[in-house]
Amino acid sequence: MPPDQQVRGCWINRDVGATTMRWLPDRNRPEVLAGSRLVFRQVGSPVSTRFTLEPSDNGHSLCELDTSGAATKCWRVARGEGGPLEGGRAFIDSHGEALRITVVGDGPERVIFQGRRDGCD
Repeated sequence: MPPDQQVRGCWINRDVGATTMRWLPDRNRPEVLAGSRLVFRQVGSPVSTRFTLEPSDNGHSLCELDTSGAATKCWRVARGEGGPLEGGRAFIDSHGEALRITVVGDGPERVIFQGRRDGCD
């Protein structure tokens, strides 16, 4: 299944606090998914991070965005092929109602999201 179909929709992790992630079509570019992650903390306002998942000639790219919407870091999404991890590769694993998105090879493994499917309100 292509990465955009794996992540599309709404997800939640109810561990300490809660983390939600929504992947919905971008209003201006329907072939691109816009991702929004909210980390609810025990104290203080939620922390928000935005992402995009874009198709390209080489597969898909996962990008983290700054507050203006510009990409600050992009990773090629691994699709079962080998190759170097230099600069990092994004791994998207979905099984049934579970989703895990990680970046490997750009320093220590970084979990962007891990949780279960949720309804989109």
